[in-house]
Amino acid sequence: MPRYQKREFQLGDYWLDKRPGSAAWHRTSYDEAAKQTRKVSLGTADLEEAKTKLTEWFVEQRMKNGRDLSADSVLLRDVWKEYQASHVEKLRSRQAVKILLRYWLDFWKDATVADLRDVPRQEEFKAFLEAKGLSHNSVVRGLEVGRAAINRAWKRGIVRDRPYIEVPAMEQGPPMGRPMEVEEIRRLYTAAGDHIRLFLILMLGTGARNEAITTLTWAQIDFEAGLIELNPKGRKQTSKRRPTVKLLPFLREVLEPMDKTTPYVLMFRGQKVGHINKGIRAALRRAKLDRQITAYSCRHTVARWLRREGVQPWETAMQLGHKVTGFSMTERYASWSPDYLEKSSAALEKLLRAAIPLDAPPIPYAR
Repeated sequence: MPRYQKREFQLGDYWLDKRPGSAAWHRTSYDEAAKQTRKVSLGTADLEEAKTKLTEWFVEQRMKNGRDLSADSVLLRDVWKEYQASHVEKLRSRQAVKILLRYWLDFWKDATVADLRDVPRQEEFKAFLEAKGLSHNSVVRGLEVGRAAINRAWKRGIVRDRPYIEVPAMEQGPPMGRPMEVEEIRRLYTAAGDHIRLFLILMLGTGARNEAITTLTWAQIDFEAGLIELNPKGRKQTSKRRPTVKLLPFLREVLEPMDKTTPYVLMFRGQKVGHINKGIRAALRRAKLDRQITAYSCRHTVARWLRREGVQPWETAMQLGHKVTGFSMTERYASWSPDYLEKSSAALEKLLRAAIPLDAPPIPYAR
C-alpha cells in the first residue's frame, strides 16, 4: 500500500485493505522477513462489519498470545492498545477516552504494568493531568480510564495481577440548569421559535434527557398503545437509562397533526437538530430570563414538579430513567400495566396545561 494512502482502519500491525478488483475487505499485514504484504479476506464488503471482524480477530490473538503474564513483563501501551481495540471503539465517548489514554502514554511512556505500583509516581501523573488544565473531575475520569484498562486485562487473564491505582472521589457540583417556575416556562415558550417550543413540550412531557428528545423518531412513538420508547430499538441501554413513558394527552394533541415522514420528530429547517442550546439562549434573551436556565432545566423542573405533586420517589425514578432497585426483571413489561406511571403522567399533564400557552404568537427564526 502506498505510504501516502490513508488506511481505513488499523489495529497494531494489521489494517483493512482491498485487493485490486475485489469488493471484499482483507486483513492486511506486512511480512518483514519476506518483504511481502499479506492479505486474508474477511468475507465482507461492508466496512463496519470488516472493522468488527478485524477487532475480534485482533483481540482473540492478544488473548491467545498473552495469558497470565507477570505485571513487569507487560507494557502499559500494549494494555491500552488491547483495551482500545476491544472496548473503547464501542463507546460513544471513545474520542474522549482516547485522549485520556494518550495522556497516560505521554507520561508513562515505556512503563510496565508493575511500574504503577509506585504511588509517588501516580501522584506525579495526577499533577501532570492537572497541569494539562483538566478539572478535578476530568482528572478522576482520566485515572478511572487507566484503572479500567488494567482491570479488564486482569479479568481476561492477560496479566497475572493488577496494581492499586488511587482514584479520588468526584466533586459534586450544582445540577446543570436550575429548575423553572410555571411562569418562567410560559415566558420561555412564548419567546421561543417553533422547534424550541416543541423541544420544551417533549422535555416537560417526558422528563427525558436532552439527547433522547433531539434524536427521537416517529417509530419510537406508539400512538395506539399510548407510549413513547425513549430508548430506540437496537440501542443498548447505558447507565443513563432511557425509559418507556406515557404519551400524555397534551403530547398526543401536539404530535398527531404533525408530518410523520420526517426522519426525526424534532426538526429545524428540514434538518435534525444537532445542538439545542443556541435556540434556548436566544429564547432566554427575548424572555429576559437568566442564563442559569439551560435546556437541562426542563429535566430538573420535571423532577421537582413530580415531588411537589406527591409522586412517590420510585415512580419519579422510573419516569426519569433512574435505576429502581429490584425492578429490573419486570421493568420491560411494566409499561403495559394500566397504572404504569399513572401519577407522574397526571402530574406532567397538569404541568403542561398550566405552563404551555399553545396560542402564543409565532416567533420568526431569524430573530
